[in-house]
Amino acid sequence: MKIMKGFVKINSFLLGSLLLLLGCYDDKGSYNYHDINEINIELPATVNVRLSKEEAVPVSIEPKLSQTLEKEESHLSYRWEKEVKKSTGLKEWVECGQEKTCQLVFQPTDVESQTIRLIVTDHREDGSEWYKVTTVRPIVPYSRSWFVLQYTDGKCVLGAVDGEGSGDVVIPDAYKMDMKQDLPIGGTPKYLLTDWAFGSPEGSFINPQQPVIIIGTDQDVHLMNAVSFNQIYTYQAMLHVKVVNGDNNFSPDWLVTNTYQRLGEVLSDNGKLYMANDDGFSVYYPLQWESTSEESYKITKIAPILEYGFIFYDEQNHRFLRCKKYDEMMEGYRDNKMFRKYGYNNYFYPSKVVKKIGKIGENPKAENVFNPDNIGDDKIMINMNMIRSNVLATFFSTSDRKIHVYDFNGEGFNGETAICAGKYTFDLPGGMSVDEMRVTTCYVFGKTLFIAGGNKIYKVDFNRTVPRMTLLYEYENAAVKITGLKFKNEHYDWGYSADPNDWDSERIWLGTPYRLGVSLDYGGNEGGILELKLTTTGEVERDSEVLEYKGFGKIVDFGYSVKL
Repeated sequence: MKIMKGFVKINSFLLGSLLLLLGCYDDKGSYNYHDINEINIELPATVNVRLSKEEAVPVSIEPKLSQTLEKEESHLSYRWEKEVKKSTGLKEWVECGQEKTCQLVFQPTDVESQTIRLIVTDHREDGSEWYKVTTVRPIVPYSRSWFVLQYTDGKCVLGAVDGEGSGDVVIPDAYKMDMKQDLPIGGTPKYLLTDWAFGSPEGSFINPQQPVIIIGTDQDVHLMNAVSFNQIYTYQAMLHVKVVNGDNNFSPDWLVTNTYQRLGEVLSDNGKLYMANDDGFSVYYPLQWESTSEESYKITKIAPILEYGFIFYDEQNHRFLRCKKYDEMMEGYRDNKMFRKYGYNNYFYPSKVVKKIGKIGENPKAENVFNPDNIGDDKIMINMNMIRSNVLATFFSTSDRKIHVYDFNGEGFNGETAICAGKYTFDLPGGMSVDEMRVTTCYVFGKTLFIAGGNKIYKVDFNRTVPRMTLLYEYENAAVKITGLKFKNEHYDWGYSADPNDWDSERIWLGTPYRLGVSLDYGGNEGGILELKLTTTGEVERDSEVLEYKGFGKIVDFGYSVKL
């Protein structure tokens, strides 16, 4: 009985399954299948909008639509929504438009990115809803800009290429446009420096970091915020130590700042050196030798070297010197902050000196490759450049008519390697004059020089046993001269979260170490800025757009700034 009962149950199950399959087979083809009218919405992932400092800026976002079954759009409706964060911390979508084109308005204070989505409803009988999301990212004026120092009609002029990509704009006199006056600095312009994070590495605990521009002439130095253009300190305030000691003869030579990497600031005035702590308060004191027996010098070039401080070139004695970093946190937190921020003069010390200068010396564990105390009087300095913990000093020799490069390794001061780590020579490229030669480096390419002269840029790679020179770029018009080379940032890159509300979201890097800026002289007191995008191997990226910005006067110097 048990066996028979199981047999009946199994057969009943099989019979039922067979009838179900036959029913499905007989019904096949009785359904009415329809193609779906798929709607594809094209919107840029990010829409950049440059804010105004004074008035509202309208923004229009227009999608591109395509349909698989229809051409006209009368059966479609649109709804734009903006993601809003409620007081509870939760997010909700709020309608902000019902037209095909979304119209937004950004006030000067609307600096946060906005997430916008478009919902397209298909009102056909079998239609459905389709949506696409984009981010509108406000660009604060001068938050990502090439700044261009020009000398026009006997005046210093500060221009800019403001923004990036399709949103950039050339402003020949940005300072005058914003401040309604000429740049208030006299003399003949010599240099322009930018520092993205000028201030204390400890931030607001001591002195908040800010992007700055430093313009130097043969008469003055102008230090200002790179976004607002407000002056931070006058040159006399920076050298307050001279004023209180009765010396009002100011004659600036050069200045170098590196507070982000905790090295400090150094300047030369009337051939004398002064140094400031790395806190961004720019309280300078006389810089002297570590030892009691001082020697005379004439420092004409200086380069920062990571972790240690600076390398100097003494033109008078044809030698290199070292300078230790100045990173006293408590001095910034107490003395300089109390003096600079609150005006307490008893926290300023008129007789104070900073003893940081010394000879290069030699690491007892590794012999120097060259003698840093005398490289010969036949060398003409071209430039000194930092590559992380290395410095490459580039010279032209009047004896053998070659380029000589001296390589310093900062790790040799405290580690196992040689301080004077290498010396390289190569021929000056054909047709290039040493007077027009410009040199720069960038940390992502290691020991590599980028040199320019005439209308050509070369790359010289010392990362290999035998240095190799290759042509990197040639401007199409041979009459146009390259007058300067600078990476957007040769020391570090910076990134931000794709979703500003989610710290764990994908990090988007600016890629500034791979963007090479070039200043051009078209002749007739007309100048321009060129921007090249390089690959990880230091070549111009194939099929990348070469950006050229015309409309400037005679360019003296330039630099890139970012508001972090």
